[in-house]
Amino acid sequence: MKHIFYILIITIFSVCNPIIGVAVTPVIGSELTNTVTALNKASAQLKSMECEFVQTKNLKMLKDKMVSKGKMYYAAPDKLRWEYTNPYQYLFIFNGSKVFIKNKGTQNVIDTKSNKIFKEVARIMMQTVTGKALSDSNDFVISVSKDATTYFVSMTPKKRDLKQLFQSVTLSFNRNSKLIDCIRINEKNGDYTVIKLTNLKSNRSLDAKLFSIP
Repeated sequence: MKHIFYILIITIFSVCNPIIGVAVTPVIGSELTNTVTALNKASAQLKSMECEFVQTKNLKMLKDKMVSKGKMYYAAPDKLRWEYTNPYQYLFIFNGSKVFIKNKGTQNVIDTKSNKIFKEVARIMMQTVTGKALSDSNDFVISVSKDATTYFVSMTPKKRDLKQLFQSVTLSFNRNSKLIDCIRINEKNGDYTVIKLTNLKSNRSLDAKLFSIP
């Protein structure tokens, strides 16, 4: 079961680095307070989100990169659909306290109420993919930097369970829209994954069937 938790964390968390050659400066003092407040406000106003993604996983021991594509849907406050469509089909859905996982011909439904660890992982994943993790100082130590177009929010986990899963996470926000468009995770072994969110649409009506759990 612990292996499943790790796969889900790595699936959602990803790596997006500042562009080489572009000046990145730290955000401190009152600017830091104002920036975090603005990002938290935008996240709180996010009622739904849908996008496409391209995931590129980089393994330190392999030269070839693992590339996959798919779609993501989110509906406040607790529904998330993450679906791989190419080169394989893999789906998981968070809906309240239920998690549905479909991999090839295998389907599983997990009740997070009866599994404390999975409940914690589900909560962190939901907050991170929407950018709402910034408002919970109990989970992460937060620092912020910026370039001309992007805020980079670096989050280092405080809890031991989270430290065992990843070393740090960086959320990338568009400075104009204040919406998250990339997420960064650093693994302790040097591996990393890149998932770039594209064609992002927010606060649109989504079909409830997208989040149905059999």
